[in-house]
Amino acid sequence: MNIYDDTPETEPRVQSMLPSKGAATRTLRSSTDYKKAREQFLYRARHHRNPDGSWGQHCWLCGEPIDYRLKFPHPRSWSLDHLIPIADNPRLLLDANNFRSAHLDCNRIRGTAEPSLDLGVPSEIW
Repeated sequence: MNIYDDTPETEPRVQSMLPSKGAATRTLRSSTDYKKAREQFLYRARHHRNPDGSWGQHCWLCGEPIDYRLKFPHPRSWSLDHLIPIADNPRLLLDANNFRSAHLDCNRIRGTAEPSLDLGVPSEIW
């Protein structure tokens, strides 16, 4: 098991009698500071005004709108993702600049891998 578990914080956890390597990260994710930062980001994401006049940040991984009325464990519900995975830099766990809105299933598929964003064709060859 990875010491910096980057599974979505909304997934149910199985508690064991012995502390796991990811126990420190899970403890931080259950902290009041993390919950407060997560809720503040969710509020801003839900109330974000898009250029087309619609509301709510889109999934940064697939680009599709997120239905903020859906609740966990619905695969298309909102999930807090980290641009730089916690496994790579645990100090960014509470950094709101590292937070991204994602669908729960997009976040699970990505895991700790680099996102596969289609940036299109370059305008010039450098």
